[in-house]
Amino acid sequence: MTETANQGSRPDFIRNICILAHVDHGKTTIADSLVASNGHISKRIAGNVRYLDDRKDEQERGITMKSSAISLSYTNENKENMVINLIDTPGHIDFSTEVSAAIRICDGALIVVDIIEGVCVQTREALKQAFEEKIKMILIINKVDRMIVDLLKPIDVIFQSILHIIEDCNAYISELCKYDVQSDVNEENYMFSPVLGNVIFASAIDGWGVTTKQVASMFLNVFPDEDADSLNKKMWDFDFYVSKGKLVTGAIGKKKPNIFITLFLNTIHYVYFTLRIRLDRAKYNTIVTKLNIKKETSEMKHTDSKIQVKAILQAWKPLAMTIFQQVNEFIPPPTKVDPQRFNYLINSTQYFGNTEMISYTEKMIDNFKRCAEPEIPTVVYVSKMFAASKRMLNQEKAINIVTGKRDRNEIINEMKLDEMAEKEEEKEDSKNEEDLSEDEENYDKTNDSTHLYGVLALARVFSGVLRTGQEIYILSSKYRPPGKDVDGEEYAEHCEFIQKVKIKQLYVLLGRELTAVASVSAGNICGILGLEKFIARTGTLCSTLYALPLTERITLEPIVRTSIECHNPKELPLLRKGLKFLKKIDSCVQVAMQDSGELVLVTAGDVHLAKCIEDIQNMVAKIDINVSKPMVSIKETIISLSKRVDHTKTSPFTIEMNLKDIGLILNATIVPLPENIVQAICSNFELLKLIEEFQCKSGIDLILQYDNGGDLPVSSEKIYSNEILMQRVKEQLKSAFESCKFGDMWKKVWSIGKKRDYINLLINNTSDYKRNIFATMDEADVRACLDHCIINGFDMWCRAGPICEEPISHCAVIINDYQLNNYDALKGMDLKATVIAGIPVSVKDCFRESFKKQTQRLMEPIFMTDIQVNTRILGKVYSVVSRRHGKVLDAVGMDEVEKTFLVKAQIPVAESHDFANEIRKTTSGQANPNLRFSHYEIIDGDPYFNVDEVESDEEDEDNSYTEAKRASKLRIEIRKRKGLKVDDQVVVHAEKQRTLNKKK
Repeated sequence: MTETANQGSRPDFIRNICILAHVDHGKTTIADSLVASNGHISKRIAGNVRYLDDRKDEQERGITMKSSAISLSYTNENKENMVINLIDTPGHIDFSTEVSAAIRICDGALIVVDIIEGVCVQTREALKQAFEEKIKMILIINKVDRMIVDLLKPIDVIFQSILHIIEDCNAYISELCKYDVQSDVNEENYMFSPVLGNVIFASAIDGWGVTTKQVASMFLNVFPDEDADSLNKKMWDFDFYVSKGKLVTGAIGKKKPNIFITLFLNTIHYVYFTLRIRLDRAKYNTIVTKLNIKKETSEMKHTDSKIQVKAILQAWKPLAMTIFQQVNEFIPPPTKVDPQRFNYLINSTQYFGNTEMISYTEKMIDNFKRCAEPEIPTVVYVSKMFAASKRMLNQEKAINIVTGKRDRNEIINEMKLDEMAEKEEEKEDSKNEEDLSEDEENYDKTNDSTHLYGVLALARVFSGVLRTGQEIYILSSKYRPPGKDVDGEEYAEHCEFIQKVKIKQLYVLLGRELTAVASVSAGNICGILGLEKFIARTGTLCSTLYALPLTERITLEPIVRTSIECHNPKELPLLRKGLKFLKKIDSCVQVAMQDSGELVLVTAGDVHLAKCIEDIQNMVAKIDINVSKPMVSIKETIISLSKRVDHTKTSPFTIEMNLKDIGLILNATIVPLPENIVQAICSNFELLKLIEEFQCKSGIDLILQYDNGGDLPVSSEKIYSNEILMQRVKEQLKSAFESCKFGDMWKKVWSIGKKRDYINLLINNTSDYKRNIFATMDEADVRACLDHCIINGFDMWCRAGPICEEPISHCAVIINDYQLNNYDALKGMDLKATVIAGIPVSVKDCFRESFKKQTQRLMEPIFMTDIQVNTRILGKVYSVVSRRHGKVLDAVGMDEVEKTFLVKAQIPVAESHDFANEIRKTTSGQANPNLRFSHYEIIDGDPYFNVDEVESDEEDEDNSYTEAKRASKLRIEIRKRKGLKVDDQVVVHAEKQRTLNKKK
């Protein structure tokens, strides 16, 4: 372990990888095999310990909830000592931000797929995130043993399952390449093929893994005319088969088993079938000889066939060594990473047209390639913050290396002992508290637990060397370097987007342990202590001011809201302090306080919520809390009941705003925005927003310029540094607008709003005001002085709708007329400031009135779920989905023999609480759903519907009554929660109801 901490000074011998997969596909089991190769745990129990799952609830639930890093050592074929920085990530959709944080600081990913379940939802999400970050991927097809031993599948079926997994992954990557408009991607660089060496066939629980090239090397003596490379290629060319000891073509036409089946699948099937199923121990010597195992162990002759087969196959092709070999060969070192990845990290597209920023980008990319040279400045990226017990940060204690057998109960007992030790330290630390008032001192001694934990930053050193005690700058995402003629130190003192800190302590991450080090060289991953006061979630550390920050890409926004309160009101300060600490160490959680003083916890889903509650009660606050029923974030929109598609004509819902004091006239109509346009805007939102901000000029500057009679240039089309990219975006917008019969309005987009969470468009349909996001603002037109007021009013309107003050989405505001007839009335700065400040509010009110005139609807978040079921429980699953106002989208037959189906359904988030448990109980544990956020969907019912005014026999048969009732109930609940006015009918004087049938 000490050796690992001291290695990695040369970036060429470093590999940074993460493990990505769907839940329960075997990530943590594979991580156990890699950890066991370095002696942290015994190889005999690798796969059962779940070493990197160090939380108690992770062990009990059997799923990973946070990403954990560990540095491992490996000696390659050239006897070179390599450092493998490994990050194990969660597979559950609720913890996608943990996955993003891991991918951000890695150069490669192991994509694990269960051969039985195939490519699942989270597998696609993992492929998407890895592709977007432009990192190399290795595919591991896991659980091959289960197809043979548990399901007794024939070899042909196993082969088809492998083929389908590789084809599905490649098809999805091809689709991602097709829609990647922001970079020129070579599709071949991301495709999986056993010939290339980026596909491993494995059984993580049995500890073996193999590539086709390794299998080919075993049979070179059988085919003397072949070498390892040629035989490897023919193994994946399915037209070759073995005939009379030679390789010949024609396997497909003659329906002969190809050599992949003959050499690999037949071999592995024979081992399992002979020793595990037939229990034929007499064939042991034959198997060991055929597999060329030279060093036998006692476990290979164990009476338990499961232990015996595991020992034999581990000795044949150990999984850890196979993975290390392919990582060493296929994953690039930090000095040879694709420049496109660095461009994505820096988000270089935001610097279009700025030659100075582009030069900084090019310089940083060059520095990253030469990251180990002495003169290169230090650049470090912090991807997340996490908590660590102060016992772990205390380096006076020896580091424990686990070598004995440990089961799950032992690990849980160890955690309980750790908790007891923490309580003892809490008592000792409370004695040393000073400079507190008497009440605060007594209170913190018995309750406050946040001081038992330190906050570490998970970071990657991209260039230079990071040292303990080093003073370094923290650059926020909005930071821009000073000009060459500007004094750097003076600039740093006055710039709000930069802070100077001193590195308190550095650690090498070793799973459950930490090792303090004096310095961390380029290319390595480490933990940094002492940044919690300066970095909320992510940040960039740099030793020079002349650099650009690395940006965060948010992949999942929390949508489930829960109100929490203390069981004991006196403990409110502890709860607030605990929530503040929780927000630091959990990258996805959000904490909000309503105007009423209510504390709201916003999480990604039920499992994430359970984790947060566990942390509050047992770690960050250690108090009892009351948790409300989950609430959801909704949106407001409108729908069109007519078939009119000509949006250029005046609508009956048009509203005209007339500010007579300055002669400002605005004529606006609001129309629904089709989903195709929303998706086109959303997929290019960051780029379009950058273009919009670049084209927009401050209204105050324009007013001053106009008043002073300055030169006013005419409008001109902006020349971009990447015309190919711009052309792609324009073509995509054009196609989306024309398909929805919006014509050429894509050329007239005035603003796309401030947030990607709710997409709305402001469209300039005037005849004489030339303004769109692709053209420079016409400063010669005096109306440009108030341009920012119109956009600000539009943004204010987007933030809160009239139904229940929730954000508005999927709407387009079409401006048909915009006039400013009395600009001279703005003369005089006092009057000017007052009038201009009120314009956005008037614009918002104008849009709001147009919105109210139309058919209003609520949009609710929807979860998607895939459930594997058989015909016996199919009806039960349908009934649960129906009761929760969901709908089944499809039921695909997976296995005709076993009659299993993959049910694809969607459930409203508001109805999803405890859905997974209900499915498990209803199906006696045979179905295990996994919910993931999909989209927002319109509730097809009037939110102003009054249930009391409708008789029960007037209910419509098409569920419109039910949907209207749901929408109305949701509206009332939200308005009550926010303290808004609700027209409830309260019975003041009631009479006892008399029965019609009286007893005589």
